[in-house]
Amino acid sequence: MGRPTAIELFSGCGGMSAGLLDAGYDVRLGVDHDRPSVDVFEYNHAYRGSHSLLADVAALSGHDLLSSAGIASVDLLVGGPPCQPFSIVGKRLGLADPRAQLIQEYLRLICQTNPRAVIFENVPSLISAHDGAVIDDIEAQLTSMGYRVKYGILNAADYGVPQNRKRLILVAIKGRSRFPFPPGPTHAAIPDLFHVPYVTCRDALSDLPDVEEPAAAAIPNHVRTEHTPRMTEAFARLAPGKRDPGSYHDRLHPDRPGYTLRAGSGNFSPLRPVHYLYNRVISVRESARLQGFSDSFIWPDSISRLQQYRQVGNAVPPPLARVVGAFIAYLQGWALDPDASLGNPNDRPNGLLLTPEELRDRRMRYHRGGASFGKRKAEV
Repeated sequence: MGRPTAIELFSGCGGMSAGLLDAGYDVRLGVDHDRPSVDVFEYNHAYRGSHSLLADVAALSGHDLLSSAGIASVDLLVGGPPCQPFSIVGKRLGLADPRAQLIQEYLRLICQTNPRAVIFENVPSLISAHDGAVIDDIEAQLTSMGYRVKYGILNAADYGVPQNRKRLILVAIKGRSRFPFPPGPTHAAIPDLFHVPYVTCRDALSDLPDVEEPAAAAIPNHVRTEHTPRMTEAFARLAPGKRDPGSYHDRLHPDRPGYTLRAGSGNFSPLRPVHYLYNRVISVRESARLQGFSDSFIWPDSISRLQQYRQVGNAVPPPLARVVGAFIAYLQGWALDPDASLGNPNDRPNGLLLTPEELRDRRMRYHRGGASFGKRKAEV
């Protein structure tokens, strides 16, 4: 058997796929209905042998999926249906939200493609949604298809991500009577013989120049956010690890993992954390670092900055995906080959064509994001 194959549904920009490619999977396809996300997926994964499909998952059959991936069967099907219906942030409509039906569409495609293993990712609150009925139904349907199901709440910081980000990870394996789960943490706040220290914000960000420095122009997606003088002054008074009572911005602590990054919806961008050293919110590149993305993962200039932040916030941290994917491969006896998935990022076209001045002019035309003490302005 060659490298195990994988398909990602609800892929967004492809954080899960990036982690599986890093682990050594042959990720054949990422599927999403959002054009900017698919464009970013294609830009960052095509040179590694994976491609994207712009499609509504509900409109696809299992045959469509396998045919688009160019395979007759798939080893691993992964995906995180939209979490907003069950998130503690927002309206929390649960099953009353039409997007919740996408869980059933995911289960339908599992049934139709019959993968050897499945990863389902979502918000932790899904476990308690409708008094546990949602997760119980997912487990029951997968069990009826012949899968053994295990799930738990994993904190990405426990696996080397410089961010406290808790996610529900469900793993289903075909024909297994039992298997251990979750994979053992590799990092801890208090290290010991079995765990290394958490990766901190300082570890992740300290080598990046400030966005105001000339050297920042050479770093993709590392540009400034405009703040009012009043907001900058408030940030200057804000101690690391604290929340500003006026704007509700949190300031990163240099010696801890970062706060959970969020995506927002519509034209709303959630408050971005303030850098631990500089009196500004973090850049897209800094956000990507806290999510565990490689610096070779680039958002082209054609993607708006609001979209860039949103895609980072929506993504599964690649290091977490890599650990879970490698754990499943170990359980299944699959041979992974990380070198075969490296590719050469220089083989893709240059997606960064705007000068710093042109980027600034574009930002000034679109005043979006962040709060400004009661008035949504001045963070662009």
